[in-house]
Amino acid sequence: MVAYLDSSVVLEHILKGDKAISQALSCDRTISSELLEIECRRVLHRYRLQGHLDDTGFIQAVERLESVLNGVSLISMSSRVLKRAGQSFPLIIRTLDALHLSSAEIYREENPDDSVLLFTFDRQLNQCAGVMDYTVPFSASVSG
Repeated sequence: MVAYLDSSVVLEHILKGDKAISQALSCDRTISSELLEIECRRVLHRYRLQGHLDDTGFIQAVERLESVLNGVSLISMSSRVLKRAGQSFPLIIRTLDALHLSSAEIYREENPDDSVLLFTFDRQLNQCAGVMDYTVPFSASVSG
C-alpha cells in the first residue's frame, strides 16, 4: 500500500500535533510531490512573519517538517506532471491541488500494481480523488 501525502495533513501534524499522519507513514511507502516541501516551508515562514510562531516554535516546526520529509519520497514536478495539471479534472480543484493530484496520477501510471491511498484534509481534493478511484481515508473528516 502506498500513501500519497498532501500538505494539509503534514501541516496539521506540524502545527497542531494531529496524529492522522501516522496512518500515512505506516504504509509500505509514502510519496508526495516536491510541492509538499515548498507549501509547508512557505506556511511556516508566513506563520513566523505573522507572529503565529516565535523563533523557538519556528525551529521546532522546521525540525518536525524535516522529520516527516525524511520518510517521504518526493515526486519531481516534471513537465509531464505540469502538463497533466493543466488538463481537465472530473471536479473543480485548485491549481496546487491539481499539481498534487497530477503527481499521484503520474505515479499511479508508472506503478500500476501499487494501490495508492490519498491522504488530504482538503474537501475538494478529497472528492476529486475519490471520483478518480483513489482510496481517500479522511473522506468523512475533511474541511472546506
